[in-house]
Amino acid sequence: MKKKLLMAALVIGSAGLASAATLGGLGMRDSLVETEVLARLSAGVDYAQMNRTMSLDRGGMQELRARVVSGQLGFDVLPWLTVFATAGRSEAKFNTESGYHSGQFKWSAGLKANWWHYDIADPDFLAGRLSFQSTAEFAQYRSGQGREELKWNEGYADLTLNFEVFSTKMTDTAQYPYSLVLYGGPAVSRIDGSAAGANFSEDRLLGVVGGVDLYISHNLSFGGQILHFDEYTLSASLRYHF
Repeated sequence: MKKKLLMAALVIGSAGLASAATLGGLGMRDSLVETEVLARLSAGVDYAQMNRTMSLDRGGMQELRARVVSGQLGFDVLPWLTVFATAGRSEAKFNTESGYHSGQFKWSAGLKANWWHYDIADPDFLAGRLSFQSTAEFAQYRSGQGREELKWNEGYADLTLNFEVFSTKMTDTAQYPYSLVLYGGPAVSRIDGSAAGANFSEDRLLGVVGGVDLYISHNLSFGGQILHFDEYTLSASLRYHF
């Protein structure tokens, strides 16, 4: 019986090697490196549908449209200051073109700061936290190749007034959902780019930003955002803080 079982195991193993398949179920629980605390790290994914009017250096205006998918990794340098980086893919076109150019690499780096907050306790129906926050970010986008390549850099900054209302109270981290955040304020966005031998830049530097974040738990949120300069840019995000 033992010989039959051994032969069956060898046959199965040989078949696996011959097919170059990766077998699972190894049962390992330990690893070379273990991390017990990731309290300063956050991660997320973003999707944005960008629409901006651009001034061409040869004269005239065109609307830049882009679809961007990226992942984000953040690190809390201080309790009130987070630095982050993103990497992903962007595909873009001008409104006079029929289809988007092929997607290429997009990256960015920035920081988010919480400058001030005040907790409203009375009256009870207005209970929540008011805060001023800022985001500053530099990003590079690419789409298409060769003569069809479209690329641009963007410097972005904002200052928002945030209002967070909690399901029960801020210290009740076991509550699901945990809180809802509404925010809005002024934004500035500077763009420099090139396409088909022509340079372009943003038509309007100043705009407004607004959005909402729903915290399913105290460290997991879904968000939606609207940016308006001359056209609307819509984005959605998912964030998890370790």
